[in-house]
Formats: sequence, C-alpha cells, structure tokens
Amino acid sequence: MWSSFRRYYWVAGLVVLLYTISVMVRMNTHPSDGIGGLYKELDLRASLMERKSPLGCKKKTNVAFLKVHKAGSTTVMNIFIRFALKNDLNLVLPRRNNGTGFNYLGYGTTVDRSKIIPLPGNETYNILCNHVVYNKEAFDSVMPKDSVYVAIVREPKSHFISAASYYGFIHFLKKTIPHRGNVTDGMLLDIFLRRFAVSGNHSQAGLNYINNRQAFDFGVPRTLFRNKFVINKYIQKLDSEFPLVMLVEYFDESLVLMKRYLCWDLDEILYVPLNINKGKRNHPVQLPKDSEKFLHYFDYADFQLYDHFQKRFMDQMKLEGPDFQDEVNTFREIKSHVTTFCQSRPLSNRFINLKSTKWNSEFNVTTEDCKEMMMQELPMMRMLIDSANTRYRDWLRVQKFKNSRQRMVG
Repeated sequence: MWSSFRRYYWVAGLVVLLYTISVMVRMNTHPSDGIGGLYKELDLRASLMERKSPLGCKKKTNVAFLKVHKAGSTTVMNIFIRFALKNDLNLVLPRRNNGTGFNYLGYGTTVDRSKIIPLPGNETYNILCNHVVYNKEAFDSVMPKDSVYVAIVREPKSHFISAASYYGFIHFLKKTIPHRGNVTDGMLLDIFLRRFAVSGNHSQAGLNYINNRQAFDFGVPRTLFRNKFVINKYIQKLDSEFPLVMLVEYFDESLVLMKRYLCWDLDEILYVPLNINKGKRNHPVQLPKDSEKFLHYFDYADFQLYDHFQKRFMDQMKLEGPDFQDEVNTFREIKSHVTTFCQSRPLSNRFINLKSTKWNSEFNVTTEDCKEMMMQELPMMRMLIDSANTRYRDWLRVQKFKNSRQRMVG
C-alpha cells in the first residue's frame, strides 16, 4: 500500500516538474533560472493583466532612459522631455550649457551629482534621458526608488555602419588605408575589420564610438568586450534591471509597448523623426557578406547584448495579446497625420484634431507642439539648462532672504 502511495506521489511530482519546465520553455525561461525565473515571468504576466485594467493602471512619472548612441535615442529623448514639460516634472540636467559634450550627463562616464543641476528644497528628479554611461548604483543615487529603467538597442551591423558614417570613421579610413580605383565605403570597412581580427588593436584612433558602443553605454568596460562569461553574466543583470529594452527595428512597437508599461496616453509618445541622415538613405553603405564574421568578432559584446534583448522583446510583444498590433496600427495612422501637419510648417494659430479611438481620447496637436517635437537636441538642451539654473538660483535667493529674516527676528 505504502509503495503504491510513494509511486503515486513520485509520478505526480514528475508531472509537475515536466509541466513547470514546459511553461518555462514557452516563456523563454531556462530551467537553470529555477522557480524564481518562472515567478519572474508569471509576475510579468500579472502586471500585464493589471495594466490592461483602467482602474489598475497608474501613470509612471519616474523614468530613467538610457540614451544609447546611434539608436534612435534622440527621438525617444524628445518624447521624454515633452512628457516632463507637460506634467511639470524635474529633468536630470547637466550644469553646462555650452562646449563639447555639454548635453552629456557623463562624457564617457556615469552620472555624478556634482555635475548636474541641483533641485530646490526637497524636490526629486523624475526623468533622466541624456547621454551617460549606465551604472545602477549611480543611477539609483539620483533617481527615486520606484523609477522604471528603459533603454533602446539597434541591430549591430546597422549600428556599426551608421556610427562609422556619422562619426567620420569612414573618412578616416580613406586617409589611412592605401587604396586604388573604385573602392566603396563598405570595402574600406571590410579591410579594416579583417585587419582588426588579426591585430586586435583597440588603441587605433576613432574606435570609441563604433566598437561595441552600445555595450559600453550599458556599462561594459572596454577591457571586457570579448569576455564571454562576464558579458553574459552582466546581460542577465541588465535583464533584471531594465523591464523594457526597445528595438530600433521595431520602433513604433517599442513606443506602444513603453506606453503600456508606463501607463501613458497615446499622444504622449507621438514624434516627428529627428537626426535622419538623408544621404545615408540615398547612398547606403553596403558591407560585404564575407566581412560579417569579422564584424561579429569586432562587436562581440554588442551582438550578445542585442541578441538577448531582441529575443526578450519579441516575447514581450507576444504577451501583449492580439490587440497589440491594432494599437500599433492606430498609433502609426495618427502619427502619419501629425507628421504631415507638422512638416507643412503651419501658421502659429493652427492645430490638428485627432478623434478618439479605442486607444486614445480626442486631442489636438498645435503648432507649438510641432515646434517641440521638431526642435533639435542642442537648442532644446540650452533652453532647459538655462531655465533649470535660473529656477535653482531664484530658490537659493529666496532661501537666503528667509534665513536673514529669521536671524533678524531671532
């Protein structure tokens, strides 16, 4: 009899174990993650269900956005700045308003309180969205405890070509690599990648913004770019710290997913594309197929980072259910109307009315909204920095006046 009971419980336990593993596989959770990994995915499902309930969705106003170089991040930054202005939130801003890299919170370094504009009284920072190298402890020292961490990544081959063009590395190669005849930009990059695979020379000029720059922005030191164990372990850490890492290749889907995660309104994620290189579209750089294996070696950390978060992002989209694409399509249609309106340079008293849909309430977009969406980063930064500095200095003057009055009364 007891042997029958033992056999029953053994079989029952085996069934539960197999079911648990099958759920982990469907959720892209590895058995080595243990039950904690399963609970993490189940918690994500529960949070998704909660967000779809109007009563359970509370707008998130404390957000740290990692602005990754050459990954559509200027457009996303503009979205966060406009959200902060609309909701009267405090931005983490650099102290300087001019000079090289003045718009960076950390020029190749992480955020430092001594280099950002202080806030009046007991106010807290709400939005961080300028260029800076990620460091969890440093970010936590500035941002509130309930802050949501968001980032964006780009397919490494596309990122490499874009960065090499934008930062002048191709021009540098044209001057340093002897070549004859009709050698394309892609061929020059191919020559460089093959030479790098042999020499591994990290000290060559111009590499800072093209060699694993995405991984560097996420906090991976340059000395560990090819350390497989450390990189994989660090990516798992990032996975637990960033609920959402968006993809440039799914830009609109990323914004709609961000809208759902942060419980924002659809009009708060609208944008008019910024930093678009029209010449790149007309004359794209083509990297030879054979050079891709050399690029994988050159940008190993970026490929590992992207592959992980690309897979996770696709799983996150699936979890949103069948209505997700409908909201994306609605967003694209509304964005198209807004882009056409804004790019027509309307008169100052004009606006466009967007009717309510299943995904948004009725709202207007004015010419002032267009100006904010289309304003370039540096002028906008100067305006914000000057305003924040003035506000803090005014608060200091008021405090000084109050203190002097108290001393007189005392």
